[in-house]
Amino acid sequence: MVKAFHKNNLPEYKKLCAFHQFVARGVRAYAYPVLFFAAAVMFLALGIAFGNPAFYAGAGVLFVLACALPPVALAMQNAKLGKKIAQNPDYLKTEQLFQFGEESFRLTIRAGARTEEVEIPYAQVLRIYETKEYFYIYIGRSQALIVGKADITEGSADELAVLFRKLGKRFREKKNLRAQPPHAA
Repeated sequence: MVKAFHKNNLPEYKKLCAFHQFVARGVRAYAYPVLFFAAAVMFLALGIAFGNPAFYAGAGVLFVLACALPPVALAMQNAKLGKKIAQNPDYLKTEQLFQFGEESFRLTIRAGARTEEVEIPYAQVLRIYETKEYFYIYIGRSQALIVGKADITEGSADELAVLFRKLGKRFREKKNLRAQPPHAA
């Protein structure tokens, strides 16, 4: 059994949201920047073909939009997060206790004076992503739990990865983060 503890905080929530925006969503996150970049290339080709400076200017504007869209989207998302957390005073006081077993994990949520327990079978987990610092456990399309590797109180990240491997392709493991056995001489 592996146990972990997580207390909500804004910096980790922002990391999760950025991860969700640019990694977990996959190619959908880059659809508009790619579209603007392709349009910029098309305008550039038209500018070269017809020698028209208006096409060059259009290509420049579209290229700037393609480059600016991801950081602008992230900044807007972070601004919304700050407002959401300000509206929910219990968010920063909320704690999650995890107990990971062979077939499921128990999640205990403490929010102020309320405590709630739920058993979540791995079969209901949509996907788990591993990063250098975290496991992000998606229990909904945009609902994820954060398990910090530094917050594992019993067991290890390697033991947790062994449990998660049962999910097959739904576990996006970073195998280069696993402890490497010493090489025999």
